[in-house]
Amino acid sequence: IGVVVGLTGAAADYGRDALRAFQLVVDRVNREGGIKAHGGATVKLHVADHQTDLRVTSSETERLITRNNVLGILGWAASGSARVGSEVTERYQVPAIDTSVDYKLTERGLKYFYRAAVNTRQTCELGVQFVADMEKATGKAVKRVVILHEDLAYGTGAGDLYKAAIERLGRWQLVDRVAYTAAKLTEATGIVNKLKAQNVEVVFQASYPADGILIQRAMKQLRLNLFANVHPAGAPPNTQYVANLKDDANHVYTALGWTASMFEKLPPGARATVEQYRKVHGVDVQDQAGYSLSAAAAMVDALGRARSLDRAALWEAVKTVDISFGMDPSIIIPYGVKWDEKHDNAKAQAVMTQISDQKLVVVYPKDLAQKDPVFPAPKWEERA
Repeated sequence: IGVVVGLTGAAADYGRDALRAFQLVVDRVNREGGIKAHGGATVKLHVADHQTDLRVTSSETERLITRNNVLGILGWAASGSARVGSEVTERYQVPAIDTSVDYKLTERGLKYFYRAAVNTRQTCELGVQFVADMEKATGKAVKRVVILHEDLAYGTGAGDLYKAAIERLGRWQLVDRVAYTAAKLTEATGIVNKLKAQNVEVVFQASYPADGILIQRAMKQLRLNLFANVHPAGAPPNTQYVANLKDDANHVYTALGWTASMFEKLPPGARATVEQYRKVHGVDVQDQAGYSLSAAAAMVDALGRARSLDRAALWEAVKTVDISFGMDPSIIIPYGVKWDEKHDNAKAQAVMTQISDQKLVVVYPKDLAQKDPVFPAPKWEERA
């Protein structure tokens, strides 16, 4: 099975987490006797680094297909790379299971492309609904909001969705939409000064880890006090975000499909998978690793049901993946994996989390909340 992820470049943190998860699943399968339906065949991962470069993504995906003769692809853990790489897998009729979040990826009518993660349509719409509900619950009126995003597929798609959801709501003034190039961002004071001058109460932000850290630091430095800073997954769930910002990351919101605080709700087998990941890598499973565990489990499930070990047979098996929560120890993202008509994971659900004491905790919807949200966020000058 081919793996195409970014191990260098702007998406390297996501690629690293994805590869760790893919390898953990494959190691377990091989340790337990391989693919039993095919005589105990072992699964081997052929890994390529797309470098968060679209041309490299295309060439490396094609190389694994034509030279390494892989049966399927796991990837790309970055939406821009997924868009390009999936065009290659489609051309060669190779089944691919991805963990990128841009909602547009599954709106192209591709036959061989599937997504195990939650998508930005779910996370962005949840973010806007959450702020609207907090406004009602607290009596703190939101008047002016801004959209801030990196300018590749993930950020641009999120910006479009945020804009549409804000306009449907129809009660806030969208004062600006600011896009920037993540790879070229070395400091963010200019961006944050602009937001501060616009007197916004809420920022709907879509960033990668490195640029997200720069922006949050500038928000503290310039004392940009917000009711809420809301992300659709992206930077905050990545371990580097809190590791670098520490308490300055507190009170940031992000909508996603998994956070380590959900561990206690897992069935025993899934808890064992998370504990093994922690033991091997020394860190908690973050959202990208969680999606990747599900993607790898879906690929292994399809290998076990494929009538033969060729691409056409694997695709026929991938199409009918249906894994319920608790059936496979690698599935930690509630509530399993099954594809809808667009090839999105119909069982994936997003929740709203807030960083509290340097940890992501679920705060919304209320029936799943582990803690009440802090809204509005305390002003920078009031924080310890």
